[in-house]
Amino acid sequence: MNNPDPFAPVRAAYADRSGAAGQARAAGQPVVAYLGNATPVELIIAAGAFPLLMAGDPLDDTPLAEQYLDDDFDGDLRSVYQRIVSGHYNLADLIVIPRSSNNYLYLYYFLRETRRMLPGQKFPEVVLFDVLHTPFLSTGQYVYKRLLALKARLEKLGGKAIDDAALRAAIVTVNRSRAALQDLNALRREARVTGADLLRATGAAGFAGPAAAAAMLRAAHAQLASLAPRGGMRLMVKGAPHDNAAFYELVEELGALVVADDHVSGERSFEHLVEEGVEPIAALAQHYQLHAPGIRSFPQLTQDRRFIEIVEQAQVEGVAFFHDEFDDTMGWDYPEQKRLLDERGIPSVFLQQQSYRTPDRAAQEAAIRALMERKTP
Repeated sequence: MNNPDPFAPVRAAYADRSGAAGQARAAGQPVVAYLGNATPVELIIAAGAFPLLMAGDPLDDTPLAEQYLDDDFDGDLRSVYQRIVSGHYNLADLIVIPRSSNNYLYLYYFLRETRRMLPGQKFPEVVLFDVLHTPFLSTGQYVYKRLLALKARLEKLGGKAIDDAALRAAIVTVNRSRAALQDLNALRREARVTGADLLRATGAAGFAGPAAAAAMLRAAHAQLASLAPRGGMRLMVKGAPHDNAAFYELVEELGALVVADDHVSGERSFEHLVEEGVEPIAALAQHYQLHAPGIRSFPQLTQDRRFIEIVEQAQVEGVAFFHDEFDDTMGWDYPEQKRLLDERGIPSVFLQQQSYRTPDRAAQEAAIRALMERKTP
């Protein structure tokens, strides 16, 4: 008998973000918390640890972040900082932060300084994975060395060497999770899965762990594939990351469908699999150098080309650019991206300086309604 709500386990995993990690810790397994999509979770798994994706919560108060962080930190990272220093992630044995944006790098430095200034705030050791996203041979060599350094730190945590067999098996495990998300995304393209649920599935893969996530997502896919497609204007959400589904839900409650997205917590995070059957550290270096989504990946022309490819593949009829109130990068890229849309007759809206904790939902609704009215007949 089919589950009347095939996405219920996914929604539960998305809501209970530390539950699986807590169970792993209770069973004696080390836990490594990480940020973003540029951390090599394959190394964490190969070390015998549970990988836990960190995320903020717009409902949290952030008094320590307000006191110690610079004013230009994005809202989600202010929340993550608050959660780390207040002990929310103390179930972890180690925290890994990738250098996939300046704000991530600065967060790492602020956490190091917080440990010095506030010795009473107890939280796990924080290490930096210094990944770069430029397409040069020298960059690849540097990322390879940084992977070896992280591997050594994780071997110390796990108390054993990480051999190639364990790393190859971990790559297969994570690839299965990404492939399951790719298949669900194909159903979203067909309007059989909502954008809000696909966003939840993407996050749940980081909260539940790749092995459990793959099974959970495959089970949902088996039931969702037979659903009738939904109607509605086909929209893309682009820009700032989303660690909750509130904006997607607003868009879809208005009758539109989020069939695509282009931000670091969306479909770009699983569009590439790590190459299997080759030297595993080299495969990981190539993947996280060239294919991990980042706010500032070079060259921008390649990122813009991929943006338009997704727009065309998903038959997008409108784009909502979502700009974080402290973001100082998107404004540089937006004019060219809007021009590319205008050339194709695709309307867009620029939701500028959106608050993480107190978004103006009425203004967002008005903007999306206006965008929907501009749909090309």
